[in-house]
Amino acid sequence: MTTLPTAGRPYWPGSFNLADVGGLPLRSGGVTRSGRVFRSARPDYLTPEGWRAARAAGVTTVVDLRNPGESTSEGTVPATGAAAGSAVVPEGIRCVSCPTEDPTDPQFLALCGALLDHPLSYADNIRLYPRKFAEVFRAIAAAEGAVLVHCAAGRDRTGMVMAILLSVVGVIPEAIADDYVDAAVRFNAGLGREPGLTEEKAHSAAVMEERIASRRSALLAWLESLDVESYLRASGLSSGEIDLLRQRLL
Repeated sequence: MTTLPTAGRPYWPGSFNLADVGGLPLRSGGVTRSGRVFRSARPDYLTPEGWRAARAAGVTTVVDLRNPGESTSEGTVPATGAAAGSAVVPEGIRCVSCPTEDPTDPQFLALCGALLDHPLSYADNIRLYPRKFAEVFRAIAAAEGAVLVHCAAGRDRTGMVMAILLSVVGVIPEAIADDYVDAAVRFNAGLGREPGLTEEKAHSAAVMEERIASRRSALLAWLESLDVESYLRASGLSSGEIDLLRQRLL
């Protein structure tokens, strides 16, 4: 599953669902800085050239939102022939494991298990694990250079983290929702090009339109209900760390 070269989007060979969250409109005017925060699906299939491209783009920290058991991947990507995990992460890039959930927690499974691919799960997810999310944002704030944030698909866990980050930075909610939708569309398109690398199947345009409408509306409702800065402070982030998050994209 590979991100193909597209005007205005970064291209790292072997990447999937890759995007730069720069250029998003701010409530105060202007846009977020480019080249500071990237989001993607799992980077397991990045080729050596792909990792070099990430490093050349300034990436010094990779924040992995997956659970430990998800980090072992198998197979190859047809578009590149890259075997999972075959490329060595270049010197200068630090990979940080920051899971956003506990799949063994009965409460998490009861509240979020049926909604893991839907923003309806986000409110309960962040409420259950404030310390886990604090570690995610602490890693982003502390990064010396650009950051790549990823989960498996680069859609929901990554979308949840990006929504909080972009919200505290001051991106307008509609643009945050559009960023989520774009990731969902890229992921579905990738499944259509390279099936068999995940249990998920590509959806038709009609199904995607319906899925996106419900998810976009749920994401906007969640953002409206969330006091992001208060949540981050209650989770344990300091004022200085929150300022660093803002400085990253402003």
